[in-house]
Amino acid sequence: MGQREWAIVAIAAALLLGAMWYFLVTQPLQGRIPELQAEVDRLTVERDRGRAAQRALPQLRETIARLDAERQQFLRELPPTEQLGRVLSSLAQTARESGVVLRTLSRSAGDSQGVANVRATNLALQVESPFPELYVFLRNLEGLQRFATVSGLNLTLGGSGPAATEAQATNPIINTSLTMTVYTYTGQGQPAQGTQQGQPNQPGGRP
Repeated sequence: MGQREWAIVAIAAALLLGAMWYFLVTQPLQGRIPELQAEVDRLTVERDRGRAAQRALPQLRETIARLDAERQQFLRELPPTEQLGRVLSSLAQTARESGVVLRTLSRSAGDSQGVANVRATNLALQVESPFPELYVFLRNLEGLQRFATVSGLNLTLGGSGPAATEAQATNPIINTSLTMTVYTYTGQGQPAQGTQQGQPNQPGGRP
């Protein structure tokens, strides 16, 4: 081949290589530009979030420490487990002072929901009284909300029927089944204020 033919072949080869470079290298890279830009934007957002979290970390640690201290203080204010008997005696005394008759009081192990240094005890009470006395008793139980929760309340009328007196008909006896859970503290620390003198806190008086 002559010089002219070689020149044509060289030009054709250069054009072919240029086309291959464009379609195989340049065009795929251009297609990845939006994807790379989206990745850059995502990483920028994550970087900004990380910096914001890093700036808030000291305050977060202080908040966690404060909440943990408040939690521990709250748990230490629960009645000590060894004084559960006094809590039950206080509950029976509250019933007497409210004017209700405490028929039965039984207890069983409860679920402390995995809270460390806390023991849950389920209580089942059977009481009977007219409604005014029952209302006073339930109001007095509000004083136990610091360390007890009421989970069930069932009321049935008693003293009805032909043999019931006129007073019983107008102010009937109500048989009440009450279930509640009492939480006590099993860890070490300052005992609850209401039990420092050997007696649990008494619930509030009549409304």
